[in-house]
Amino acid sequence: MVPHRYRSNRTLPGVGVTLLLAVTLASCRRGTDKPRASAQPKPTAPAPAPAPQPPPSREVTWSGKVDMKLWSGIRVRTYKAALTRPTPPMLAILKIPSIHLEVPVYDGTSDAVLDLAAGRIEHTALPGTPGNVGIAAHRDGYFRALKDIKEGDELVLETHIATEQYLVEWIKITVPTDVSVIAATPGPTVTLVGCYPFYYQGPAPKRFIVRAVPVTVYAPHEK
Repeated sequence: MVPHRYRSNRTLPGVGVTLLLAVTLASCRRGTDKPRASAQPKPTAPAPAPAPQPPPSREVTWSGKVDMKLWSGIRVRTYKAALTRPTPPMLAILKIPSIHLEVPVYDGTSDAVLDLAAGRIEHTALPGTPGNVGIAAHRDGYFRALKDIKEGDELVLETHIATEQYLVEWIKITVPTDVSVIAATPGPTVTLVGCYPFYYQGPAPKRFIVRAVPVTVYAPHEK
């Protein structure tokens, strides 16, 4: 299960970065009088520099490797069934090398998305844009591997814009009504959300939260 009621009071931009290019071209006026034969020709004005172009959108390719040894039986069955349906557009690929996790990220947290992969939580930042990117997945599927994650572990988000590197800043267990964990942030962050406990039978009563920040701003907590 995943937190469907999470909301943010921030309206977020769409996928990608749009650059507004303002180019001023000088206009030349031609005089009405013909130049005298003895006049020296005027130097030719240099051609304007070409306008900068926006960065191209990168192709994001997932390896397709899925390790199901920690998954529940029902999660394996629903995943295989989801493979027979059309695949939604991929927003990013989430990688956590320390726990051998690699999962594509699609948009939304519907059953169609979460049966297949991880999903961007609605109204959080889109991967590749500033803000808090909330990502959810099933605790008995892809996100069961989070049981072994630790503070300081590396997290990589492959987006259509760039490869973004993060480190896990903190981990906490909270209740489903705690929407503060996916609230908008002034800088780039990634927040992973899964149900907890990982092996609980029935609807899990809590949420397992992992917050990651860019490598350049990571500061380990004092013990």
